[in-house]
Order: sequence, then C-alpha cells, then structure tokens
Amino acid sequence: MKKILLLVKTFLPLTLMAGVVIAVASSPVFEQAPKAPADNTAAWTEYHFSREEKAVMTSVFNLYAHIDTCRTLFMSGSIRATDPADSTADMHQAFRFYRNGEELYYQLGDVEMVSLKDRFITISHQAEKIIVSPPKKLVAPFQLPVDTLMKIWESENYRLTGSLRGQDSVVSLRCANHASCKEYRFVFDPSAIALRELYMRMTNLDDPLNEEMDREMRITLDTWKEGHVPDGLLQADTYLSGNKSSPQPAGNYRHYELINKF
Repeated sequence: MKKILLLVKTFLPLTLMAGVVIAVASSPVFEQAPKAPADNTAAWTEYHFSREEKAVMTSVFNLYAHIDTCRTLFMSGSIRATDPADSTADMHQAFRFYRNGEELYYQLGDVEMVSLKDRFITISHQAEKIIVSPPKKLVAPFQLPVDTLMKIWESENYRLTGSLRGQDSVVSLRCANHASCKEYRFVFDPSAIALRELYMRMTNLDDPLNEEMDREMRITLDTWKEGHVPDGLLQADTYLSGNKSSPQPAGNYRHYELINKF
C-alpha cells in the first residue's frame, strides 16, 4: 500500500493532466493471471466482448482521449485508499487540479505542486517549505488505437457490467483471479465526457483469492470544469517574489523556508 500512496502523491499530477488513470485502466500492463490456477478455484477461460460491450468500452476510451486532449481543465475531489493488511497506510485526502496548456497546479492534502514554463514549485505546508527548481517536462503516455485497447482488455479476461445511462453512467470490469487488479469501475457522463469517479480493487499478493484483503482506491470528483483556470494559481508571484535567481516566499507563504535548486 505504501507504493500505492507514493504513486498517488508522485504521479497523480500526470494522471490527471494526461488521463493516465484511464490509460492504465484502458491498457493493463500488469502480469496476466495464470491460466491454470494451482487450486483451480477460478479457471481461466477465453472471453470476447459482445458488440454492445464494445460500444460501452469505446465510451470509456473516449473519456481517456478527452482528458488527454483537454487543454484547460479544473477538477477537485477526494482520494481514498485502504489496505486491510495495514490500516496505518490508509489515506483520505482532498485534491485540486488545474491545467492550462502545458502548465498545471496540483494539490493533495498539505502538498502543492506548480509546474510553470520557467520553474517548478513544490510546497509542503506541514514542513513550511517551498522548493523552487528548473521546469520539468511532463510527457503524456503512449496512446494505443481503440481496437488494440479492446484486444488488451479481452486478453486480460475482464467481464463488463453496466451501461450508458445519462450523467452517472457506471461501467465495471471485473476479473476475480487477476494478478494485479480485480476490478475497475468508472462513473462518468458520456455526453459531457466528464469523469465522476474511478474505483480500483487491487489484488493483495499475500492472499490473492481473498477479496476481503484487496487494496482499494477511489478517486471521487465533485468539480469538473473545462475552459477555466482560477486566477493566480498558475502565476509565480502568488508564491514567490524577486527574480528567478534570488526568489523569496511571498503572500500566504512568506514565512516559509525557501530551497532554491536552480
């Protein structure tokens, strides 16, 4: 679970910016579950989506593509992660994300990250520190054609349930003996192409057939706006004063310690 929390805190800006959540869910790269489990509890059988199921999956892929190409996006919500084997690793935190072209702002709990054209700013409210470093190039994930994604999902043996029914359409994909993730569930608005919730049930490799020990992650969005970025969040002077070679904390951060990595 600690690896999951590190993944969230480190890569969620990319996840939300480029639709990596949907990309990962749309093209599983995990080790495929064995085709003949030793105890034969859940036999592996070949499966193919029906025409109707392929139409539903196409809507999920369209959501992924839309997130990847949306240039101005604001979203907020919460992330909850639980691990029955280690309750100290549980997490429930709010997040905010803003993207305007190649620049973005991201906040998870007491950590803020601001990626601007000329610098990258990391803020820890708990430590009361601001780190300023050279800009980071954020690369979108490799995209696969829809027909390839469809074949990958089929080869992973997920079974689809749900349908497209208005603003809160629910699509679930389950594979009870999958080696890494037993379930993905998307709640979204197919007409607005807006994500409402993403849920993942990840296999506990120490007890893989016991669903009660599975690790769970739920990303819930309460705000989704396109074409608007709140003022100030992508402006360096909200956080810093002075020039780039000798910056100083500014505004609400003026009493924080500054670490300059230029």
